[in-house]
Amino acid sequence: MGPARLHDVARRAGVSPSTASRALNGVGELAPQTRAAVVRAAAELSYRPSPQARSLRTRRSMTIGLVVPTISHAFYGAVTHGVQAVLDEHDYRLVLVDSTEDPVSVRRALETLLDQRVDGLLVSTAPIAAADFNELLGSTPCVFVDELAPGSGVGNIALENARGVTLLVDHLAEHGHRRIAYMGGPLDRTSGRERLQGFLDAMERRDLPVEQALVREGRWTIASGFEEGMALMSVPDRPSALITASGELALGALAATRRRRIAIPGELALVCFDDLYFAPLLQPSLTAVAYDARAMGTEAARLLLAAMEDGDPRSSELRIAVSLVRRRSCGCVYDPAAALAEVVA
Repeated sequence: MGPARLHDVARRAGVSPSTASRALNGVGELAPQTRAAVVRAAAELSYRPSPQARSLRTRRSMTIGLVVPTISHAFYGAVTHGVQAVLDEHDYRLVLVDSTEDPVSVRRALETLLDQRVDGLLVSTAPIAAADFNELLGSTPCVFVDELAPGSGVGNIALENARGVTLLVDHLAEHGHRRIAYMGGPLDRTSGRERLQGFLDAMERRDLPVEQALVREGRWTIASGFEEGMALMSVPDRPSALITASGELALGALAATRRRRIAIPGELALVCFDDLYFAPLLQPSLTAVAYDARAMGTEAARLLLAAMEDGDPRSSELRIAVSLVRRRSCGCVYDPAAALAEVVA
């Protein structure tokens, strides 16, 4: 026997299919006992409304597209969980596409989702010019996640990128460090640009020198962190502290210091933006900037659904708060037992 259909529910409740439809959708004037009979019949038959039928009625597909550069990264996994939780509450389905950051792949991902008539889009990578993006999107609402795209979409969600790096600079300065190196990500991403600017502004405010040889631009990978770390560890007068703009870069830099037999934190303080799951488990445990990536997905989904409901074309920008978690890699005292507590919390 196949799944129950609307006329099966109507037959069991003793009403017409149109009455059953109105009862299940909460529309029209119906006697309370009639509505209750239909709801009870639907539950007894495990009836689920047809998405196709609902789409024809509402002119919506009840699907939202999410484009991320790599779903394998813990950050995007957490964002996706946050998005999914909100969409489940509103009976929307999520279509996830892993696009990489290549402009051609991103465009292909967007075209695929738009061809499926998604009602809205959440995009975590925007390597396409605003005019081209707008032409591609048409009237489909789009919220950018972890990325700012001026002139495109109905909203943007990003971290407090500059503030996070400022917290790291201030903390290292309070430890007495003056020669602070910085290892950042690509400057074609909002996170890369804002974290670098946060570093430069914080160093200037603290009246600390910024040496060009100690400022490196890498990629968001462990391999890039190792490559740039080896270069930093080879300068004639090594820095006393290093800030990395991501957890992956920190792992690569840590590997470079071990290759060079440089003790952390004794010879080099190492801190990073991204308090990923492994940070408290490293030796030494890693001082890092923490934030709620799941909340980013939650707020992005809410912003998109609100824009879809009221049709407001004005762009909104939200920031997810960050905080500093102090551990041993900067020289702070840290209880080893706290690492397990953090992981299992």
